[in-house]
Amino acid sequence: MRVAIDSRMLLPHLEGWGRFTREVASRFVQQHPEVQFDLLFDRRPLPQYHFGPNQVSHILPPQTRHWTLYEVWWHLSVPLYLKKRRPQVLFATYGLASPRVLREVPVVAFIHDIAFMRYPEFLPRAWRSYYLRTIKYVAAEAALLLANSESVRHDLIELLGVPPTRIRLAYSGCDTEFFRPLPPDQHEAVRQRYTGGVPYLLYVGSLHTRKNPLRMLQAYALLRKTYKEPLRLLCIGRFMWKKSGDEVLHLYRQLPYKDEVIFHPPISDLELVQVYGAAAAVVYPSLYEGFGYPVAEGLACGVPVVTSRVSSLPEVGGEAAFYADPYDEADIARALYEALTLPPDARAHRAAVGRAHVQRFSWEACAQSIWTALLTVT
Repeated sequence: MRVAIDSRMLLPHLEGWGRFTREVASRFVQQHPEVQFDLLFDRRPLPQYHFGPNQVSHILPPQTRHWTLYEVWWHLSVPLYLKKRRPQVLFATYGLASPRVLREVPVVAFIHDIAFMRYPEFLPRAWRSYYLRTIKYVAAEAALLLANSESVRHDLIELLGVPPTRIRLAYSGCDTEFFRPLPPDQHEAVRQRYTGGVPYLLYVGSLHTRKNPLRMLQAYALLRKTYKEPLRLLCIGRFMWKKSGDEVLHLYRQLPYKDEVIFHPPISDLELVQVYGAAAAVVYPSLYEGFGYPVAEGLACGVPVVTSRVSSLPEVGGEAAFYADPYDEADIARALYEALTLPPDARAHRAAVGRAHVQRFSWEACAQSIWTALLTVT
């Protein structure tokens, strides 16, 4: 049996979709030695993305840095690969494919979110149009769709009319052996490295409109009017889409507490665990998420998490997270104040509840659900 996997998100610095691809593909390769796995890249992969002897890495040009190059990759490069190698199934880790690919091989598509339908104004028009026409034929013609939360499953049914029988739930994962509380004696060293020793709120993720960075900054300014202890806002991630980045920087320059806000580029997973573990709280006030990895990772690290009461985030945060209206910066500030002023015993209780809750989001369970789906269509 030969299984093809879209592996383009396995980049030097992994974000949510890249981490998902790594965790699932590595388990497939290592747990099913009788199967050949063809990992499809658009550039030369790093050595750490070779997971075993039953993996073959195929580099299919061009590098997909623009939606037009996505079209070339799916309409020309992948069909040429299919004609030559003839896999029994293709796993679309990013939820994308082309009509030609969908006709030539059974495709199982993992849908991380359809934010471009809920909030089309948050994407450049050309990207929005590409995603919209692609998801329509993937939803209609893929052999099976996998949703990474009940929220996404509901969106597929409501917005695209997909019959419930063609959708399976496969929650994304959180490695709670890796993301775990940081020993208290290491907190100070981490704070010194990133904030000069000052306690900090932590935001992890790309900075673009859907993630709600403008209201997060406004909420921080409101918080500082009532919370007088030393504090910083540490944002780990990259600016995404020029318009969103310009808006964030414009507001940042006007903030009365702008000297307390730190923008830091993406860091390694090992560094990320430390930064989570030493945080006073995690803030993630997104307007829409298919899953919300920072919420799960923050809870796994035993840190209070403030997030939004929308989309999949209550599924991921459970009873451990603090919730706010993402459209109300005063409510976000209120939730942040509650998280920061928790008594030690209440903080410890929340940490235990959060760790227990995120155990349900295991990568083993995620990979097994997907593997079962792949076998179903072959």
